[in-house]
Amino acid sequence: MSSVLRWLWLGAIVVAVTFPVYVTVVTALLPQGDVAAGRLVPVPTRLTLDNVRQALDSAPLARQYLVSVAVTVVQSAAQLTTAALAAYAFVFPRWRGRGVAFALVLATLAFPGESLVIPNFETVTELGLRDTVAGVVVPYLAAGYAVFLLRQAFLALPRETWEAARLDGCGDLRALLHVVLPMARPQVVTAAMWCALSAWNGYFWPLLITDSPQRRTIQVGLAQLVVDQATSPAVIYAGTLLVLLPTLLLVLFGQRFLIRGLAARVTT
Repeated sequence: MSSVLRWLWLGAIVVAVTFPVYVTVVTALLPQGDVAAGRLVPVPTRLTLDNVRQALDSAPLARQYLVSVAVTVVQSAAQLTTAALAAYAFVFPRWRGRGVAFALVLATLAFPGESLVIPNFETVTELGLRDTVAGVVVPYLAAGYAVFLLRQAFLALPRETWEAARLDGCGDLRALLHVVLPMARPQVVTAAMWCALSAWNGYFWPLLITDSPQRRTIQVGLAQLVVDQATSPAVIYAGTLLVLLPTLLLVLFGQRFLIRGLAARVTT
């Protein structure tokens, strides 16, 4: 009886999580007339890409899509690089003040992002990067949470392996690249996915720092699409599908590493 209840509970969770995704995908591909019927659960009887084409034509979503991809790649790569270097320094070399420095990094997690908007805006403006793709990325080249994730992962690694690599003549950078990171691959992929998802889903800062539609991200473009196509819900769903698709594919292809990385942190 307990196993039946467990499966029913898991099934209910799966339905609750996947139902909005199903509605978004199917509604985005249905003709306008079928969407106007207003069914609670849309049935994919006829599918078309007209809504996607109309969404791309009504706003510069294609250009904004490329901007979002560039921001995601650069920002996540920078955050992962700085996090790996910082986490390595906080775990393996022994130096005075290491605990205090890590406490300062953790303290950055206590500040809400909104409290840093004004100083970031003034700094980026003074650098002449307002209304540029670089201005979207610069304030987020490092992330304290990514440092925390990788530090916890590196702490679970056997220190003897690192010491053996150092005795064999490996420098710090070579030890990080060829010894530490391969051993913590699931956790590194988990941190990379977190960095990529947070970069892709950014909305408030790209909206504030950019003025030209061509330099804004897809999240900002989707909000404008909702205003322009208020009478065409199928087109709005199509734009939502374009935003949802990369994150969905990232989670699907990276779920093996994500589960292993989360499980490894739980067990340690």
